[in-house]
Amino acid sequence: MNRGALYSKSIGILKAIGQFIIILDSDDLFINENIFNICYNEATKKDIDIIEFSGYYLETPYFTLNKIPKIPYYLQFKKNNEYIKQPDLSYFIYQKFGENDYKLIDGFLCGKLIKSTIFKMTLKIVGSNLYEQKINYGDDRIINFILFKVANSFKYIQEYGLIYNYNNKSITHLNKYINNCHDELLNIMSLYNYTKNTKESEIVAYEIIYRWDFIIFPGIDLNNFKFLNKLINELILNPYISYKFKIKLLFFSYNLSEFKKIKLF
Repeated sequence: MNRGALYSKSIGILKAIGQFIIILDSDDLFINENIFNICYNEATKKDIDIIEFSGYYLETPYFTLNKIPKIPYYLQFKKNNEYIKQPDLSYFIYQKFGENDYKLIDGFLCGKLIKSTIFKMTLKIVGSNLYEQKINYGDDRIINFILFKVANSFKYIQEYGLIYNYNNKSITHLNKYINNCHDELLNIMSLYNYTKNTKESEIVAYEIIYRWDFIIFPGIDLNNFKFLNKLINELILNPYISYKFKIKLLFFSYNLSEFKKIKLF
C-alpha cells in the first residue's frame, strides 16, 4: 500500500543505523560530491546536531538545467557559519518581523545533515498518528518544527550542495487542490497541538493567513470547511493570539461562511 512520502521517510529514518541522516527527495539533486564530508566534519568537530548547507532552487515543470537556478528565499535569511544553540534554536524557524508578522525561514528537511538520534526522537514526539497518514503536501514543516526544539545546536554553512526542484506538474501540485488543502490543514492542526498553550500559537494564525489564497481557499470542500472553521474558532478564543491576528481570522471566517452559502458542497 502506498502511504505517501512522509510515511516512507519516517520508516527509513527509524530504521537507519548510521550516525547522521540526509534526506533527498526523488526530484532533487546533489551537485557537490564533497558536501557530505564537509558537513560531517563540521558536525563532529563541535558536536552539532544539525548542519544545513546551501543550494539552488529551480521552478520548472520538468527537471532540466537549462534555466538559471536561484537561491531559495528561506536561505536568504541565513548567514554563513550561523551557529545557534538552545533556547534560541526553538524559535528559529518562524522568525518574527514586526509586531504581527512572521516568516517561515526553514520549512524543508532536505539540505540538512541531521544526527540520527535527534531525528528519531523527533518522530517519536510527532507520533505515528501523523506520519502513518498519507500526507503528500507540506509534510516537512511539522517535522522540522519539532526537530529544532529537540536539537541542541544548529549551524548553517554556505556550501552549495543541492538543487531543489519545484515541479508544478508533480503529484502535489497537479489538480490536487482538495487533497493539498486537507494535508495542509492536518499539518496546521498538528502545529497548533504543539503550540496552543504558548505565544507560538500565533504561528498557526500566520500559517492560515499566509497559505489562504494558494492552498486553503482553492481546496475548500465540506470536510475541509468544517475542519478549518473549527480551528479558526479555537484560535479566535486563544488568549495568546494578538488582537490584529484575530481580526484577520474573523475576516477569513466571514468569507468562508459567505462562500459556503454560494457553493454547493
